[in-house]
Amino acid sequence: MFPIIFSLILLTIYIPLILLGIFMPAFTKDTLLFGVVIPEDQSKSDKVRKIRRDYTTNCSLSVLIISIMVSGIALRYQNIDMLLVGLIILLITFTINYLYVHHKAKKLKRSERWTDYKKQVVVVNTSHSFDKGMGLTYYWLIPVFVLLITFITTMIHYSDLPQQIPYRFNILGDPLNYRDTGFWSVYLIPITQGVMTGIFYGIYVMLKRAKTSIQASRPEKSIKQNKIAKHYWAKYTLITNSILNLYLMYIQLMILAIISPTVTANAFFHILGVSVPVLGAVIIAMKTGQSGSRIKVEENEEMNAHVIDKDDDRYWKWGLIYYNRQDPTLFIEKRFGVGWTLNFGHPLGLIALLATVIIVIISFVFFM
Repeated sequence: MFPIIFSLILLTIYIPLILLGIFMPAFTKDTLLFGVVIPEDQSKSDKVRKIRRDYTTNCSLSVLIISIMVSGIALRYQNIDMLLVGLIILLITFTINYLYVHHKAKKLKRSERWTDYKKQVVVVNTSHSFDKGMGLTYYWLIPVFVLLITFITTMIHYSDLPQQIPYRFNILGDPLNYRDTGFWSVYLIPITQGVMTGIFYGIYVMLKRAKTSIQASRPEKSIKQNKIAKHYWAKYTLITNSILNLYLMYIQLMILAIISPTVTANAFFHILGVSVPVLGAVIIAMKTGQSGSRIKVEENEEMNAHVIDKDDDRYWKWGLIYYNRQDPTLFIEKRFGVGWTLNFGHPLGLIALLATVIIVIISFVFFM
């Protein structure tokens, strides 16, 4: 059974995330080089291409060595948790490789003095037509409905529960740990579903209001691409929330002893609850790219080679952390990678970060 589980995790989570990390530069806008703003007409220059090749080569070699070592240890000791440790090590490896080329990109920009010869421009889209024709708001009743079923079922069966209930299971469905029956131990999963649904819906609202990064050299094309990309991510957010709520409901039904778990059912819900969201994110990232840069749109707009996006690199620490007290925007698109990040210079930015850390710690304490 272990080789099957190992292969499943390797194919559906490990490998897709590794490939996404290695080829992330291909999904990034031409006007960004590892978190540094550059002119679009320089994105294909030999010096820029070399920095991108260095990242891909260094990541490929280091990740290959680490993956072989981690996989060998996991297989040797039949330990799935080793793969989780491996993912953390890989994340650190990707970060080190990124910081190396980020430094090189900043150095290249200074030496070439690109901002000295081009007009810096900020393009703002005043349109608020994101949700027109989408009708997604009512579909958020789906994860809410799953949450209500879980909560009502828990409430009905609460009085029939034994003194102790299981709260962790292996892939076969066998209980690993037991906990005394009480309000928090029994209602933890419905509460988690509720908090998670609120967070995902908040992300959906954020997508509609987040600051749009528009390319100064091709503003019309950039606006269309960005809007389509937001639609993809809005749908992904809704579907992922629904899937995770179903996954948690399945676990709750096992805890309440309403269903008897089987290997097939556990494997199916594991793929549904873990692998599908990961693969979905990878596929959308590959399809849309950063800010929709990989989406093809019908727009006969010529590149304006005389302008460059406003040079606000000083507000980005390592091209990863955005800190700007003068910017009222809470969410902003990432400089590297796909998605959005917080403006940590905004008063709510630190509060949101602190709340996320607290939720992660509480979840870890209760589930571990």
